[in-house]
Amino acid sequence: MYLVELRPGKEELYRTGDELAAAIRSGDVDGHSRIYHRATSKWISITLHPQYKAIVSEKPATPKSVLERTSWTYLNAQSETLEGAAPDDRPSTEPQGDEGSNPWRRPMALSITGLLLVLGVQVSFSGPRPPWSGKGGHVPADVVTRPTPTPTTSHVVSLASTSARWDQPAPLIETAPLPVVDSAPAPALPKAPRIRAKALGAALSAVTSASKTENANTVEGLLAGYAAAYDSARSRLGTGMRVARLGQLFAPSRLTPNGGLTETRLALAGAANFFRVYRQQEAGIERQYQDSFSVLSRKQRWAPKAVRMWYSRTALKEPPALASLSGSILATVDSLLGVLDEQAGAYQLQDDDRIRFEDPQAARRYGELRRHIQAALDSVKAAGGAEPGTPMAYLIQAIGSTRLPVEV
Repeated sequence: MYLVELRPGKEELYRTGDELAAAIRSGDVDGHSRIYHRATSKWISITLHPQYKAIVSEKPATPKSVLERTSWTYLNAQSETLEGAAPDDRPSTEPQGDEGSNPWRRPMALSITGLLLVLGVQVSFSGPRPPWSGKGGHVPADVVTRPTPTPTTSHVVSLASTSARWDQPAPLIETAPLPVVDSAPAPALPKAPRIRAKALGAALSAVTSASKTENANTVEGLLAGYAAAYDSARSRLGTGMRVARLGQLFAPSRLTPNGGLTETRLALAGAANFFRVYRQQEAGIERQYQDSFSVLSRKQRWAPKAVRMWYSRTALKEPPALASLSGSILATVDSLLGVLDEQAGAYQLQDDDRIRFEDPQAARRYGELRRHIQAALDSVKAAGGAEPGTPMAYLIQAIGSTRLPVEV
């Protein structure tokens, strides 16, 4: 059996060699077909099969007909001339007598081809020339010229007649006039006003003082950067406290167990987190600017006056006592809210700012925490409060005028 691929995608199985031979003779299997070789498990060309070679060799070579071998135009003769120049390895079955019977065909084709080439060159050179194609170079842009019409003689050869000759004048090329540029002189600028020497000196001194203030390598610039850093940290702390929404901390609505107490504890935890971040920023500012002062004072050899100015600066860091006190108040308030959270449903807020617990121990714990918070707030207010923008100032502002209810 022979498995043959007649064309890509179409396969045919021939059971005997006679069927394969009949398909080759009928043209179903041609030189483009492939046969499956079982020994190598590959597809190979049918032309390599011995039976295909034997059948193809039996076919007689059919000579070309007279119509196929005869050329009636000079273009076909020219193609034959060009093809004849290349070697051909295939055996030629065309008789040589035809070329000998027409010896004029090849010279005629060459002569007509050369005549057409010459005609094309003459026609291309007989057209009008642009004004910039002369030997004198390009025309200046500021000179508008009109070329003088000169008759150009062109000899055109026609295949219909050998006596056709006429003169064709070149067309006129008009150039658009260039715009005229007004060369009027530019208006003179007004004179600058005169400045008195005294006013100039005052302005220069103001600029010098401003530059000294802005220069970070001086003690004034270092102090200005120190204050700006604290302003930025306090501004972020104020934004955080607005987000925490800790206003009216001890209001009755914040101490009720039906959701108000939970929101109050969450807001208090957020405020404690903002206080912690602010104190970290405070420590970083103090450490960074102290290091900068040490490096600059030693490198630039600051005078004792500048050193005294740095050490006598206004302290912007929160005092340790107030920082400890604010932290203690936050922790105590959270503990008090924790007691209320544990006793949810077992205490009652009364209208006269009092609270009643069902559990006496819970009431006692609540009272201790309330008195501790009140004593800490009273001591802070007696000392004059805290500096605006500090955690203690925001905590006092959050409490406001509200007071914790007294236990009964």
